[in-house]
Amino acid sequence: MTTRPALPVLCLLLLAGCGDEPLLHDLAERQANEVLVALDEEGLAATKLRQDGTEAAWTVTVPRGQGGKAHRVLSARQLPRSRPQGLGEVFGAGGMVPTPVEERARWLHAISGELARSVEAIDGVIEARVHLGLPSDDPLHPGTRAAPRAAILVKCRPASCGAVRGLEPGLRSLVAGAAEGLLPEAVAVVIAEATPAATVTPVTARRWAPWLAGLAALGSAGLGALAWRERRRAGESP
Repeated sequence: MTTRPALPVLCLLLLAGCGDEPLLHDLAERQANEVLVALDEEGLAATKLRQDGTEAAWTVTVPRGQGGKAHRVLSARQLPRSRPQGLGEVFGAGGMVPTPVEERARWLHAISGELARSVEAIDGVIEARVHLGLPSDDPLHPGTRAAPRAAILVKCRPASCGAVRGLEPGLRSLVAGAAEGLLPEAVAVVIAEATPAATVTPVTARRWAPWLAGLAALGSAGLGALAWRERRRAGESP
């Protein structure tokens, strides 16, 4: 009885761990790109793939066995970040007929989300939030309405905050132009540097070097013994 296939089988077992594993699903392309950049900065080679059956959703994969480290990196950087809901998300879903108050609240939420997306499109901006204060008419005092106001919170990369601050007048005009009666001087802008991402401290090579060397030696010895055994059996065969 021959055992020659044992060596190829062992090789297949050693290669079984190769390949990529999915890390995140249903990401917008911007979210997927942010994840790729973060993982690349930590030495992880990730890949984004368009999900089957959709044009707007992406999947990010990492080499098999790197999922745990990848999740730690993303957790430290608070990724992926949720996108502000715009008009399509707020009004795209069907449902019961809303009341006028609910309809107005949804409209303000959608406009705020669209404005936040516009601000996030600026180079160096990591995250943006826009808050609109647009009072409605007082039914008890027709014709009287408080002046509308708004606020913008921008988180940017430290190296880009200077350039973003130079765009404050444009940011005020952008938001003011989205609401009737809202003046640029009534728009407050807060620009803050994003907290540097926490570095995932790798296990030192010195700590694991003896173990890795031992495993490598055992593996080499096992393969060598198996190869010698196969040669010996081949020589004994008639």
